[in-house]
Amino acid sequence: MLRYFYLLLAFLQFHQALSAQYLNKPSPVDKPENFAAVVTFLSSGYMEGREAGSRGASLGSDFIALMMQINGIDPFGDRKSWFQDFKLIRFRNEKPEPGESEYNDSDYFLEGDTTITNASQLIDTLPVRNVIGIIPGNDTSKSIVIGAHYDHLGMRNGLIFYGADDNASGVAGMLSLAKKWVSSGEKPQYNLIFCAWTAEEKGQLGSSYFVRNMGTKTGKVLICFNMDMISRSAPEDTTGRQISIGTLPFSEDLRLMAKEINLRFERPFEFDLWDVTGHTGSDYRFFSEAGIPVMTFFSGYNSDYHTTADTSDKIDLRKMSDILILVDEIIRKVLRNSYGN
Repeated sequence: MLRYFYLLLAFLQFHQALSAQYLNKPSPVDKPENFAAVVTFLSSGYMEGREAGSRGASLGSDFIALMMQINGIDPFGDRKSWFQDFKLIRFRNEKPEPGESEYNDSDYFLEGDTTITNASQLIDTLPVRNVIGIIPGNDTSKSIVIGAHYDHLGMRNGLIFYGADDNASGVAGMLSLAKKWVSSGEKPQYNLIFCAWTAEEKGQLGSSYFVRNMGTKTGKVLICFNMDMISRSAPEDTTGRQISIGTLPFSEDLRLMAKEINLRFERPFEFDLWDVTGHTGSDYRFFSEAGIPVMTFFSGYNSDYHTTADTSDKIDLRKMSDILILVDEIIRKVLRNSYGN
């Protein structure tokens, strides 16, 4: 309990420092200072880059669960917990070459993965956890998943990979969308399951675990919304209005929804609509491979991607805010249209 108190106190200090800067720039989804504070706190040195299985990732998951609790989002776990605990194993088939790192992110697997062969050099087992909350719907037999990964690259050679855009931005967005639903007092038609995945950087292992272990509480998953890097722009995006949206080929209705809502913006986005089939770049992967419709949102590869320079002072809150408006409106349209029935 004391650990949660110090986490909250530290976050409030970040929030207070940022509030004055963004106070006169309101957002229909959430106040920009709230986006900024969550991104800044999760990507601070305090979180040490949030590598899956690390102290920083544990602190990050505690903070996300605390935000869900404060915002009135019910715990998803059967034991009244926001945590979904599981384990990763790490091994090497061959000894590292001279000068090679002891391990790579591709050396991680879910414990019990039957596809692992020749795992002769087991290094260790890591306890990890997803953070999952739920807003129960009128029809609890169906669910919509809204997710973003909270892990990043951690510390390498004594340097922190802060991971502000990748992907503190997506987590801040997920929490803001959840907060808006709770504060509105509306009961959604179907369950809304809000997920912060771990181990995305190691092969989308957190979302893989969730998909493999969906039970009766989840029911039929109608669609997964994924947000991964939603607060920056690629160097060639000089207007800051490009956004990439991935779907499965049969989801033309989802693409039409996005286009229709986009026209309502004073400055519409320039869409890059693409087919996720066969792609493994983010947590949409195991949902799409299971045949579950997905929409994954990405604002572009910036020059600081996977470097120590991915810091919170560079995020574009206007772009992030508009992306969240778009995601929120699509979710509401999916619910109104009884999507998937």
